[in-house]
Amino acid sequence: MISEERLREIVQRILTELETEEKLKRKQRKIYMLCTSHWDDRFPAYLKKMTESPDFLVYPVIPLSWKEQGYEEILLAYPSCGGILYRSCEKPFDLDQTVTVLPVVPRDVVVKTALCITDTYETDWIASCMEAGSQVVFARNGLARFSGKEPEAYKNQILSYYRTVLTYGITICGGEEAVPQPVPRTEYTAVCRNEEKKRVITASNIEQMAVNGVLLINHRDIVTDLALDRAKFLNIVLKEQDCEVKG
Repeated sequence: MISEERLREIVQRILTELETEEKLKRKQRKIYMLCTSHWDDRFPAYLKKMTESPDFLVYPVIPLSWKEQGYEEILLAYPSCGGILYRSCEKPFDLDQTVTVLPVVPRDVVVKTALCITDTYETDWIASCMEAGSQVVFARNGLARFSGKEPEAYKNQILSYYRTVLTYGITICGGEEAVPQPVPRTEYTAVCRNEEKKRVITASNIEQMAVNGVLLINHRDIVTDLALDRAKFLNIVLKEQDCEVKG
């Protein structure tokens, strides 16, 4: 006999899928917000941010216990929230058509992802995204910070794990970049140096700004280390010339 809790999960999943079908008809892109087991204010903050992007609907993936604790109600209150998926349910079948965002990224998630260890819910989900060829985004402000007291060798090892996950195609970004919306390449046009302005080129826009494997830069541009790693992985050449590319 199916328990009442299991029946509730099945009904919730069916309702979520029906809502998804209805909302996908409106051409809205779907984002899974993968939540860690502990509540964090950065989860509702991300939903609040996404209300500014009506082309997206966010589906938080949460522990079932959050329903009783009132956290689910907080998330559902945001217009950008398209529905709830419980961690106890099976993974959705549309990972290949969606984006997964982690507003909070514990260090062990980064390390285990880099080492291809899938013994937690988060790393198993990320591995499924890798297998489905779908996009995974780590929010930069959700990464664990260094205390400043760590040995240099320890810091370098952790940073190497960040570089490794970038080679898997995972994006680390923040702010406006946390909205996974590709920028059409046709929007970029060349301008002369006397009109140039400094750009900060990050790992999240390397692929968007490159044309035929070449990314045009000027002498004032700032290219982050993670962007350089991403360009190397994608075999994209950074080339400086008299004109820059401007959006």
